[in-house]
Amino acid sequence: MKNLKNILQDARKNHYAIGQFNISTFEQLKGIFGAVNALRTPVIIGTSEGEAKFLGIEEISALIKIAEKKYKIPFFLNLDHGKDLALIKKAVDCGYSAVHFDGSSFPFEENARYTKEVIKYARKKSVLIEGELGAIKGESGIHQKKVILTEDDLTSPEQAKKFADLTNVDCLAIAVGTTHGMYKEEKGIDFERLGNISCLTMKKFLVLHGGSGISEEDIKKAIDLGIVKININTEIRLIWRDCLEKKLRENQEETKPYKLLADIKDAIQKKVEEKIRMFETRACK
Repeated sequence: MKNLKNILQDARKNHYAIGQFNISTFEQLKGIFGAVNALRTPVIIGTSEGEAKFLGIEEISALIKIAEKKYKIPFFLNLDHGKDLALIKKAVDCGYSAVHFDGSSFPFEENARYTKEVIKYARKKSVLIEGELGAIKGESGIHQKKVILTEDDLTSPEQAKKFADLTNVDCLAIAVGTTHGMYKEEKGIDFERLGNISCLTMKKFLVLHGGSGISEEDIKKAIDLGIVKININTEIRLIWRDCLEKKLRENQEETKPYKLLADIKDAIQKKVEEKIRMFETRACK
């Protein structure tokens, strides 16, 4: 079975992207399992620090291993926006395929130093490391106004090259205009900046955070310019909440969780399948 590095290399070579879908409940996970089984494509399952603590790193790792045996498709687990070095090391020890160290709040040199510390630990177990440069702002949810980004918030192509060379990180999360959450106004991607970063960091896997709510046209253009991994979280959370609220309104006397939650799994599976097709992710052979 191919490892995550093999998959990302193939994505870059053949101009498609792997979706990372974050979870914090079992029905969300089951929806992703259903989509992967239907389309036979690889995905990355993400857990933020909060999601990982809620689910339990050991527990989610065990579930992913069970899913791989059951569906015979590679599932990859990534710690998303990790800042706690102890938690990052625990994820590495428990079998995560990748860890994302988010040192974007630190000055450049300090970010690079901490990233190298994570790399030194994670590489011992062949775990891929994602670094972050630039400020990927915003929060999960629906917002009326876009987050205002300044030039200082965005990733400098020259600094991206310096950071990649200095740390030898595997994946690089870059700030090119996307933000976490969904907004009434469409998100704008600085494609010229993305293209320049891609040209200067050709051996690194570029990651687009804040993928929820981006148009299909912009997604495809970003992939053409070098993005190989796209993170989706807010859309999954909104489906979970909307489906649960609807079911509770319609069944006010129901107390069986499996009856209230069944529709969530199906709705999430539909959304994940839609994203996988948008990203033109290739089926596993």
